[in-house]
Amino acid sequence: MDIFFACDLDNTLIYSYKKKEDGYICVEINKNMEQGFMTQYVYNNFIAMTKKVRFIPVTTRSVEQYNRIHFPHGYIPEYALASNGATLIHNGTITNDWNLIERSDSLANQLKEVYSRYKDDKRFTNCRIIDESYVYVYCADDTDAEKTAIELAEAVDMTIELSGKKIYFFPENLNKGNAVKKLNDIIRSDIIISAGDSSMDCTMLDIADKAVVPDDFDMSLLKNKCFVKSTDKIFSDFLINYILDK
Repeated sequence: MDIFFACDLDNTLIYSYKKKEDGYICVEINKNMEQGFMTQYVYNNFIAMTKKVRFIPVTTRSVEQYNRIHFPHGYIPEYALASNGATLIHNGTITNDWNLIERSDSLANQLKEVYSRYKDDKRFTNCRIIDESYVYVYCADDTDAEKTAIELAEAVDMTIELSGKKIYFFPENLNKGNAVKKLNDIIRSDIIISAGDSSMDCTMLDIADKAVVPDDFDMSLLKNKCFVKSTDKIFSDFLINYILDK
């Protein structure tokens, strides 16, 4: 049986230096500094996991950020979805005919308009256009991110998503669920298992045959009733063990 394992990366499989604990193994370097880590259990069992399922990273990271990750033992996923699904990477190379969203002049102008509107806004410390696909802003310490996200949703004709202090502006149809469905139309796996830790993963969690979430996940966000909730405080360890039992 062919299993499509759609797996979020940050805080699902990989942890930042802020969450690093003793024994974690570095898998990402940024500007000569250790940035991303796997637990020892995940690192040691990663290749065994990839032999059980078709492991497909699904991440909001830009292509550049995704390419910083060095999976254990030089492993390169056959497919990966970056830029929240806007970019398909096949055997390490961007697929040019992937058209989940149309990178048209209209979209480019829309992204530029949002960028121009908020790049000098004092509520934010950073504003970027990512892979010609979406915009995000990073809230200043004194900015109420949740309240601001609600205000922005009324001000722009885009989908607004909040993750921590980051607010994302996504064009219509750009979400992980649509990307996973489109890719599975191509590879035609028998079962989809999705794993993620945040509201931005819900679209792919909801379309999965089985959704895997951490123990503190807000279940009110999830429509899918076929889910497994982590019983381990280290979500990535639970997740790998769950896949190995398949």
